[in-house]
Amino acid sequence: MIDQARPPLDAARLRASLRPPFTVIDVVDETTSTNLDLLAAPAGRVLAAEFQRAGRGRLDRVWSSPPRAGLLFSAVVAPSVPPSRWGWLPLLTGVAVCDAVATVTGLAVALKWPNDVLIGDRKLAGILVQATATTAVIGSGSTSAPLRPSCRSTRQRH
Repeated sequence: MIDQARPPLDAARLRASLRPPFTVIDVVDETTSTNLDLLAAPAGRVLAAEFQRAGRGRLDRVWSSPPRAGLLFSAVVAPSVPPSRWGWLPLLTGVAVCDAVATVTGLAVALKWPNDVLIGDRKLAGILVQATATTAVIGSGSTSAPLRPSCRSTRQRH
């Protein structure tokens, strides 16, 4: 059951805009978790969902958003550095998400260590990275629903 909070994702448009290292994108109406769906997938694959039944964040916290109320996606990467250095992936992803949101919206966006993207004191998105032996699945869930207050203070990125 999809709410009409925003238009559906345009899979053809997303596929046309893919750039290396990403090679394949699938868009589904509903899934359990985009990260879980990609744990065995090869590097380069991206999955976007209109709704997740069991999205989660760091420390197995629940991430929920009404159907079509945000952007929920995961991507599989094969970093060229040793897995012992992959701990930086959530922070690097957070910086990229902040930069993208700020560029598109003009809003002041902050990153709260280690994986929350904020606008003011409200959480816009969360990031979860799960590693396998050879790849990492980077997931991000953002909401366009009323933003939830953050429970901690943040420092503004410069």
